[in-house]
Amino acid sequence: MDFRHIDAFRAVMLTRTATKAAQLVGTSQPGISRLIAELEKSTKLTLFNRERGRLEPTAEAFAFFEEVERRYAGLDNLREFALRLQDPTTAVMRVGSVVSFSLGYFARAIAHYRRIQPAVQIGLTTGSSALIRDQVVMRSLMLGVVTDVVDLTETDAVAFSSDSTLCAMPGDHPLARKSVVKLADLAGYPIISYEPADMVRWGMDKIFTEGNLGPQIAAIVRYSVNVCTLVRERVGVGFVHPVAAYDFLNVDGIVFRRFEPDMKFHSLLIKPRTPAASPQVEQLIDVLDETLVEVLDEVEARL
Repeated sequence: MDFRHIDAFRAVMLTRTATKAAQLVGTSQPGISRLIAELEKSTKLTLFNRERGRLEPTAEAFAFFEEVERRYAGLDNLREFALRLQDPTTAVMRVGSVVSFSLGYFARAIAHYRRIQPAVQIGLTTGSSALIRDQVVMRSLMLGVVTDVVDLTETDAVAFSSDSTLCAMPGDHPLARKSVVKLADLAGYPIISYEPADMVRWGMDKIFTEGNLGPQIAAIVRYSVNVCTLVRERVGVGFVHPVAAYDFLNVDGIVFRRFEPDMKFHSLLIKPRTPAASPQVEQLIDVLDETLVEVLDEVEARL
């Protein structure tokens, strides 16, 4: 296994076809297929299923890709450092966020920050808390928004938010008539659940056990945005972070209600321990705090 195999693998993961991957790395389609076959042979992994002319990644491929992206983040950091030596005005402030904060909320925050610092370029990386943490530790990212479910001992971490879970449902659902949905109200309705590990981390497993909601689970997802899209398609009701709800406030077919008993989503801001954060990073943190208040106020007004 060498860099050619990794480049080919990454290109296929990004494009999902050998033809487009070949264009991305500057080789032929048969060349990409050969490199992927060699990579699978050397790693003894089945990375792709070949279906209808497309390369569908396996679970092993997604896990491998996450590690590959960690390595590429370091290379990107070196490239940007070299560019800054040539021209200091090309500096990019690289930040990262878990998916629930990375859409409407971060777009609003970046727009706000750009009004204050129009010359600063911002590069946003989206991924799991572990991925964001690793890149902060490697100093590939100057700032990260993560949940409190990973080891943060090698970072400078501070609490960012602790927000009550909301219940998402179709707009004409019987529970939409309530201002507060209680656990007992969910009996008999299809439920959208998170993956088991996330349920345990957030304490939702206790709620599902107490309410005997297991038999009602209609779908299992990883991210709040998936919960919202499934709710919109009337698959069931689910639980989401208020910041994720913000992305769907003006989407027809979905509404949000408070939920009891209260469940909290906790998030943190993390920075590299050294060097000290720049004034631009500290200013961005202020903007993130202000934007969070604005977003939560808008969500609260619609409950």
